[in-house]
Amino acid sequence: MGVIPVLLEQPVHRDDWEGLDHVNHFGKAKYGVSVAADESCQSLADVKKIVEGELADVINVKLAKVGVLCSLEIIKVARTLRLNLILVVWLKLAIGFALLGAFKKFIDLDTPLLLSEF
Repeated sequence: MGVIPVLLEQPVHRDDWEGLDHVNHFGKAKYGVSVAADESCQSLADVKKIVEGELADVINVKLAKVGVLCSLEIIKVARTLRLNLILVVWLKLAIGFALLGAFKKFIDLDTPLLLSEF
């Protein structure tokens, strides 16, 4: 029995909307695998494009990349549309930990792993 992932995080280039759409629909139909938009999600406008085009099942929100206010707007839109979220929090951002309670499915806490490389 092989291992099948439950989530693919940004499997295509940031601007490859067609590729994101293809991987999302193919992965879901053939394997039941969800796709998370990461680099493709740089703004609220990107989130709306992803949602309207059904380009991903999960949005990766990076607090350090989009800021607190934009993150809160993205979270609000995603929750309204019942879209799953990944919250990426660097340990130094205390506000990020305050938002962790809002998430049910995915939380990215790999900062200690990155720090171990130094």
